[in-house]
Amino acid sequence: MSGKRWLLLAMPPSILYLVLVTLYLLAIPLGESPDEPGHLQCIQQVALYNRLPIVDPKPQGEWWKPGVTLSGRMCYHMPLYYVGAGLLQKAISHVTGSPVAVDFPAYNEAFGETGVMFLHPNKQRLLQREDPDVVLGVRVFSVLLGLGIVWATMATARRLFPQFSMIPLVAGVWIAGWPQFLFLSRAISNDVLATALASITLVVLLQVGKPARYLVLAVLSSLAVLTKVTMLFVVGAVMAAWVLEFVRFPLQRRALVRSAAVMLIVWAAIATLVHLTPTIRANFWSSARTFSAINERVFQIEYWMEVGRLTLSSGWVRFGWMNVAAPDATAYLWWSTVLGLSFIGFVCWWRSAPPERNLLAMILLVWFLGAMASYVRINTAVFQPQFRFLQSLLPILSTLVAGGLLCIMPQRLRPQVLLCGALIVIAVIINGVIIWGIVMSRYGLSI
Repeated sequence: MSGKRWLLLAMPPSILYLVLVTLYLLAIPLGESPDEPGHLQCIQQVALYNRLPIVDPKPQGEWWKPGVTLSGRMCYHMPLYYVGAGLLQKAISHVTGSPVAVDFPAYNEAFGETGVMFLHPNKQRLLQREDPDVVLGVRVFSVLLGLGIVWATMATARRLFPQFSMIPLVAGVWIAGWPQFLFLSRAISNDVLATALASITLVVLLQVGKPARYLVLAVLSSLAVLTKVTMLFVVGAVMAAWVLEFVRFPLQRRALVRSAAVMLIVWAAIATLVHLTPTIRANFWSSARTFSAINERVFQIEYWMEVGRLTLSSGWVRFGWMNVAAPDATAYLWWSTVLGLSFIGFVCWWRSAPPERNLLAMILLVWFLGAMASYVRINTAVFQPQFRFLQSLLPILSTLVAGGLLCIMPQRLRPQVLLCGALIVIAVIINGVIIWGIVMSRYGLSI
């Protein structure tokens, strides 16, 4: 596919994504996203103090309130996202003259009843801006990372369905209209960077038969782990893919061994960096310890049923602090559609017999099992049934959904173009209804 044709295919999903994510950016007030105050505190440590974010001295009192020390509870995470966002805040502050330090609005004492954590007297209308310049800049950074995930999804679809030129377009439109993905793509959160790095890693990983790419994979997987420890499964997927290729391509084994040596050097360098940097080393082991415990409820079937219910809900519409949700029935309908179409798409992909089908299927299976194992491990330690920890599966799911939709459509260009147009209209309507009926009403916004 030529670069010009690829650019034309990428335009509709990109425009759809940017329009919808901008609406969510305008509608969601400051701090009303999972752990956003804590993440911003860690970013500001970098911007204000020119150092890696640390937890000590530990916060005293209610950590979300203005005036509390910047060493927020979230600063035990790996620091890559915070360093990048902190440097961005410094640059914005230098250019605009706006202060780096940001105080959140007053805490809402009725949070338990309303689900709104902060009072927002300066955010009464949709177009009324509440974010300071330095916060808005980080949000734009998140939005651009989300756009990269849309493009990575299209690239994944192009790799899996090389003979179907419209599937990347439909896959891009599908993920560009996914409500929970849009909500998280304008949040201040390390999840966005971790998902972007994982999505790009998946695209490169699927380019089988090219041993030289393992250097790139080593770098990308290392950056993902430096963003979130839960991305360690990406390293495992890269290692598994190398083993599979070593077995599948005997003529490339010498090149694969050389690539493995380079890959191990990169990983060893990153491990040395982590070990020799006290803050990063402490954060790594703090994260590891957090997810190494065993929740006493994991042996109860009711616990996993609740994890499943909230996972499905948070993969559809569960905004705010995971407490601004659409009815569960709509989540079940959404996931029935996604999983049903994904099954059809996988069958069609398998029957289309793409090159190296078996090897690609094994890599996809390893990726899926790795992401699921990481998610289950998180929830065996702490109750965190949030689909944002599984967003690395979005490119695969969106690709298979697109394959399923086009598989049951007439194999002619005109119906496929009409399908894409219909999906864009449906995405705009659904997200418009969600923003108007759920988000704006919950936060008391008017036009």
